[in-house]
Amino acid sequence: MAFLQLEQLTKTFPGCNAVDHLDLNVDKGEFIVLLGPSGCGKTTTLRILAGLEIQTSGRVVLDDKDISDVPPERRDIAMVFQNLALYPHMSVYENIAFYLKNIRTGKAEIDQRVRQAAHRVEIGDLLERKPNQLSGGQRQRVALARALVRSPKLFLLDEPLAALDAKLRASMRSEFKLLHRSLNEQDSCAGTFIYVTHDQIEALTLGTRVAVIHQGKVVQFSPPKELYQKPHNRFVASFVGSPEMNMITGDLEMRGDAVSFLFDGLRMPLQARGVQALGRLHQPVAPVVLGVRPESVCLSTPAAEGAIPFEILTIEPFGQTNFIRLRASNHVSISSLVSPDLSYTEGEVVGVSFNPDAVHFFDTQVGNNILL
Repeated sequence: MAFLQLEQLTKTFPGCNAVDHLDLNVDKGEFIVLLGPSGCGKTTTLRILAGLEIQTSGRVVLDDKDISDVPPERRDIAMVFQNLALYPHMSVYENIAFYLKNIRTGKAEIDQRVRQAAHRVEIGDLLERKPNQLSGGQRQRVALARALVRSPKLFLLDEPLAALDAKLRASMRSEFKLLHRSLNEQDSCAGTFIYVTHDQIEALTLGTRVAVIHQGKVVQFSPPKELYQKPHNRFVASFVGSPEMNMITGDLEMRGDAVSFLFDGLRMPLQARGVQALGRLHQPVAPVVLGVRPESVCLSTPAAEGAIPFEILTIEPFGQTNFIRLRASNHVSISSLVSPDLSYTEGEVVGVSFNPDAVHFFDTQVGNNILL
């Protein structure tokens, strides 16, 4: 049985279902990321887990115990908020010790656990300072230490890096990974994390598995690599990945042994995956949405076999790669990522083809990935 189970979790507010019959099973020691756009229900789900919101229906089961109606302070869960919620009039030491004092822990044990937690997140020399004397990253570490000192069964983190600058966010992502690993190396204090974000980089770099939430439902729950390479539907394909996946509406057509993708009067040869898609659709011609990530859009000479001419609209250097926007004669636009060592110019006409092993075909009605 899973360590944490969310069963048909539903939360209804006037006029909307914020969480809609959501199911999720989490194993002990996992780092689970809830990923989705603003308003999709991920933070509401986290607040229900913490006991700060009461579900309309459904159950929350933690370590074989139904905690659906258990008050927040008795759930053995620690939460790190986006705004950190540190007490400004207290020192770092007092902020970390606050929970332990409230449950009347002995002074010696409080001191030991506070200093141990502070050491773990490398703020042992800041214990006498007040929050307004700390940097953003240091305040983040205080909030983490305050959660660690409780030794909870579950850590909940609600967009904890949102207020930090890009460089500090990257540094703190590494700290979260190291902290999670160190907690799970101790049998007595396994660290199970549920982390909410709308930032796909955080999701893909931190999560052992990522739950993509759309309109209150989990639409895919997979390891990061699988999420990126095998999106279950158009929403996941478009939402995960930066730059986002190219989407082109057209028709798959088989003539003899040849399979082509037709869009706005243009014909692009496709092979194995096109045959596989048509086989699943059981028809020789079928409307589909073709999806291909920018790094799988290949550029060549306009006359190259199987290539379609596209004009280069813009070239944006990203340092380790160049982001190129292209447009066909029929105004279909796509993007490509290429090596900066390749010499292209804006206005140049190039041949475009797709890596045949990296294309996806999505149903035009419900958006499901036909190849899965």
